[in-house]
Amino acid sequence: MSRGHRRADPSAIPVTGGPITAVRVAAPLAIPLAAALLALAGCSSVGPTDNPAARKLSWFSYLNGDDLRSRCGKDGADRFRLVFNADYNRHVRTYDVVSDPGKGGAAIEAHVIEATDLARLTPADPFSAARGRTATIQLTPAQFDSLVGRLGEDGAFEPPPRDMRLPSNGFYWLISGCRAGQWFFTAYPYPSRRFTEAGFPEALRRIDPTGVAFPTLPPPGDAPRTRPSAGDRAEDGLFFEVEVDRDGLVGPTAPFGALLSGLARW
Repeated sequence: MSRGHRRADPSAIPVTGGPITAVRVAAPLAIPLAAALLALAGCSSVGPTDNPAARKLSWFSYLNGDDLRSRCGKDGADRFRLVFNADYNRHVRTYDVVSDPGKGGAAIEAHVIEATDLARLTPADPFSAARGRTATIQLTPAQFDSLVGRLGEDGAFEPPPRDMRLPSNGFYWLISGCRAGQWFFTAYPYPSRRFTEAGFPEALRRIDPTGVAFPTLPPPGDAPRTRPSAGDRAEDGLFFEVEVDRDGLVGPTAPFGALLSGLARW
């Protein structure tokens, strides 16, 4: 368990605030939903998924790279996770990179999840509208070395410059992983020089296998810096904040840890 995790007390996280903000549940649903979530509380992310229900249950664990931490240094492979949050309810894209220690190079699994497109909803799969797009690509040793070099130049293997709070309706990159047996975690909030001067997003754009364009960034002055209040929300969705320090996310990262805490005293 990281130092960031030790600092957080799950029982101290309120339903409407704290490092990770939970969702209120209507009273008739609270008890059965709480029971279902408690059954899942011991789970954590096992990697990227296109199942929207599983994604929501393990999202904070996935952002924190819990599955990557557990494997770090055990098989000689480097594993990087790059997550671009461009308003969680509108556009999220992820890149999971796994190196091949024997042959060199690496495999990338990319996911893009955009605002639900009802035109893609099918009766056979009720989650089809929220699955997003998944694609993979194999990097040659030279391509992988170039990507690693670019990440190194952008400070991806160094801790974030300071503790920060990132709202789900904001724009930021979170990068975590294991390099040469050493764990790392960092963040690139927008707007900041760290974000705008980073070259790895363009490197990813050139090799992105999904065919989905990156969203246009808002002007710096219009970029959200805090989650909207209930009265200012123009649409339904999930709104939360994550607090980041040098060890990763501050607070519980088991599925819906904050929600379970909130339901316990709802």
